[in-house]
Amino acid sequence: MAQRFQFGLPEPRRRDGWFRVGNVDVTTTAFLVGLGAIMLIVYAVSPSSASRLVFFPDLVRSGEVWRLVTWPIVSVPSFWVLISMFFFWYFGHIVEEMIGRIRFTRLIAAIVIAPTLFVSIVDLPTAPEAGLNLLGSIMLVVFAAENPNAPFFFNIPAWIIASVFIGIDILGYVGNRWWGTLLVLLMALGIALVTIRQWGFAERLDMIPRFARSSRHRKPTRSSSGRARRPAPRRTGRTGRTEVVKGPWAPPSVDGVARESMQAELDGLLDKISAQGLDALSNDEKKRLNELSKLLR
Repeated sequence: MAQRFQFGLPEPRRRDGWFRVGNVDVTTTAFLVGLGAIMLIVYAVSPSSASRLVFFPDLVRSGEVWRLVTWPIVSVPSFWVLISMFFFWYFGHIVEEMIGRIRFTRLIAAIVIAPTLFVSIVDLPTAPEAGLNLLGSIMLVVFAAENPNAPFFFNIPAWIIASVFIGIDILGYVGNRWWGTLLVLLMALGIALVTIRQWGFAERLDMIPRFARSSRHRKPTRSSSGRARRPAPRRTGRTGRTEVVKGPWAPPSVDGVARESMQAELDGLLDKISAQGLDALSNDEKKRLNELSKLLR
């Protein structure tokens, strides 16, 4: 990125949302943040209702499987929760616009469901999972994987900032012996990085293989509205080479020697017109004059 990376409110502009509410394009990122904001109010009114959406492995095993999906939108109101929501809003929108809203939604679903489902099965010591903090951290890592040298505050590269954030989380989980929570984080990281590599992003992560190299894994380009659009396929002939369509509007090419000869012939005809007038030319000379004028344009 050519310009210095700075935190700030996202600039007001059209986004590739699923629908609009007033002047707001409701993207997947905005939808999750909006639900999180609503759940802050729900928690204040009825903490027990909000707690029924938090991820607890033992409760999932007892049949409350909706907790595998609902945990990101539940948080206890606090200043750090607001920071987490802003963090996810900022980097979530960057990643969503980078990979497209459909892919982004699939990525979020995989990150939210797969790690918590696995931890519920293996039954490891796990802290309750709730809020957008994990998703915000993963979006930061995805951003840093695509733009590793983007400068943050004090010109610190993005990959260092992402490494510090993830490292602090890992140290906390290890210190508390929350092995299930650590596994959720590591699986979410793995899913995110492997997935975006298959979609043609994070070119520098060569240690992560690409399992298919078909055209559907190329990076999408963007239209003026910010919508993801794939590059148009090149039209090729039977030999596989690009076809060039020519029509009668394209005069044949002329090499240097022939051009000089025709220019001398044209000059002779123009001199004759200058000295004797156009009527001095025969019909054949007039036709030749037209031909030479078209060829030497």
